[in-house]
Amino acid sequence: MITFAVDQSSFDNLYKALGTLGAIGTFLWTVYTWREKSRNELAASAADAECSNRARIIEATKPFLERQLELYTVVTRAASMIATSDDEKSVEQAIGTFLQLYSGELALVQNEEVAIAMQNYRRALQDFEARPAAPGDEAAPQSAPVTAEDQRQGLQQLSLNLASACRKSLAKSWHVDAWANPDDAV
Repeated sequence: MITFAVDQSSFDNLYKALGTLGAIGTFLWTVYTWREKSRNELAASAADAECSNRARIIEATKPFLERQLELYTVVTRAASMIATSDDEKSVEQAIGTFLQLYSGELALVQNEEVAIAMQNYRRALQDFEARPAAPGDEAAPQSAPVTAEDQRQGLQQLSLNLASACRKSLAKSWHVDAWANPDDAV
């Protein structure tokens, strides 16, 4: 029969080594969890700072954005009124509003795409205002290649193009994809 003689000092040494390894392991685990917690807190702090910074930027540009939205709404309403209304007085008022915005205030807030749409509409509006007189009028040209109805349809399409350009501009300005793609709004 083989008997193993366990020396008391070997057992004490093993016990001390295991205790030391346990203390080292506990220390390393504490350091690891502390670093992870610090890293997560730093990331959360950075995210909060980014969110706060974005909110400050939006708040600072809010007057501009609201004015842009207001002017885009007024000019698209005027353009659609010109293109669709049969009431001459309403059309004349809308033309005045459109030309007033075109010639000044809208230039403060529009982007390049809206400026191009406005120029295209203005050119068509000049042709619309210079449309031929009613049939039977001796001052009217004998052969008018474009009818008033054709001009209105052209203005309607250009009005839609202007509204689309305004919507895209608002999406960029407000950093809200719902302006550009209303169907994708969440």
